[in-house]
Amino acid sequence: MDNNINLTEWQIWFTKFVTPLFEVEGREGYFEYLKKKQTPFYPRYWVAEKFYETIKNDNRFDEELKMFFSFLYSCGFFMENVITFDEWIKMKNWVNPSNSSLTDETILEIIEKPNGVATLKSKLRWFPFLHRSDGY
Repeated sequence: MDNNINLTEWQIWFTKFVTPLFEVEGREGYFEYLKKKQTPFYPRYWVAEKFYETIKNDNRFDEELKMFFSFLYSCGFFMENVITFDEWIKMKNWVNPSNSSLTDETILEIIEKPNGVATLKSKLRWFPFLHRSDGY
């Protein structure tokens, strides 16, 4: 396994779309930016904050992943797929829960491997639910 996973794309995307959701100052500009860019997602900060409170002490995940999962929750991913967060992290088809023929390692399996957190982040950067062909 490559221990030098490049997380530059993850960091750029995370800083642009996830971090501002959790920053009270500038939040209005963030939502204006999302509208202008016509992103395929629209997070709700109060939902993200509430979900974050439920996973903030989960030591399986680092701070960025907790924020990302909260962001994803606030965008309606789990509601759209009619699954819970706990079900999702144990699914083999977590990339696309509605497609039962996809096979992959579960999120929990990925993070247990050497450099697993970086591997997961590199996969989440291009997560189909949030991805659009022009890079958003």
